[in-house]
Amino acid sequence: MFGKNSDAHCWVGSCPEIASAAYASDDIHATLSPLINVIAPLSVDIVLEGETGTGKDTMARRIHQLSGCSGPLVAVNCAAIPESLAESELFGVVSGAYTGASRSRAGYLETADKGVLFLDEIDSMPLTLQAKMLRVLENRGVERLGSTQFKPVDMRVIVATQTPLHKLVEDGRFRRDLYFRLDTVKIQLPPLRSRTDLIVPLFQRFCHEAAQRLNVSPPSINTSLHERLLAHAWPGNIRELKAAAERWVLGLSPLAQLSEQVHDHLPLKARLQRIEKFLILDALRRHGHCIDEVVNELGIPKRTLYHRLKVLNVTER
Repeated sequence: MFGKNSDAHCWVGSCPEIASAAYASDDIHATLSPLINVIAPLSVDIVLEGETGTGKDTMARRIHQLSGCSGPLVAVNCAAIPESLAESELFGVVSGAYTGASRSRAGYLETADKGVLFLDEIDSMPLTLQAKMLRVLENRGVERLGSTQFKPVDMRVIVATQTPLHKLVEDGRFRRDLYFRLDTVKIQLPPLRSRTDLIVPLFQRFCHEAAQRLNVSPPSINTSLHERLLAHAWPGNIRELKAAAERWVLGLSPLAQLSEQVHDHLPLKARLQRIEKFLILDALRRHGHCIDEVVNELGIPKRTLYHRLKVLNVTER
């Protein structure tokens, strides 16, 4: 449901650090390249449909890059905005519009002026908010919460959904008029299982990346694992494949249903050190190498962290 998470996923301009997943998506999306090259420069709204992990956000960035738009790409995860804040976050607010609105500010839509607004998981948007989005799309402008002043917004809209919008309309979860307003260009992103020829090469690529990050040798892929990778359905697609590769590098079973022992050549101490190194590196990356925040999360003293960094041959920067 819309608004379950109070931390809205929104980034403007520069994209998150998911380059490896991005070029993996490019491999999967290769058959769509001719279509993307044609529609990217056109001023039309786009619907991206695909399972989780199929690279819908990567596709949105690619379209923005090819569009020639001078403005930013503003990406908003509709499922991550609290419903009580959704209207002000999207449309902006004027000072005094409600208790706590001490200053006027633009919403995500205004921020996307001259650029692209990417609404991920639009199927999570409440029907009341869908009606307001319909007016925005029809009028190409916005009125901030608490104001009657119309502000024109020159933007292109890309929406993404896991469930086809026409099914949501049939279930009464999506407005029919908004569906028809958006349904100019629809792109179906293929699941990873439709490109079995890419599964093992991508798995190897992700393994090498994880091994390089951990400063360890990438483990080999035996015949049994090769067969199981190809037999797996990959419901999480590229995202799941990358996580599986990281587990394999850590000496863990890449897939939950794999019961055979992995990396028998690695002693227990080496496996534990590899896992520890991964956890420390991940914490350093997420906290921008702020030692105070890292030790707080890991629950260890600074001297212990510095000692483990030295033992594991991890640099702070």
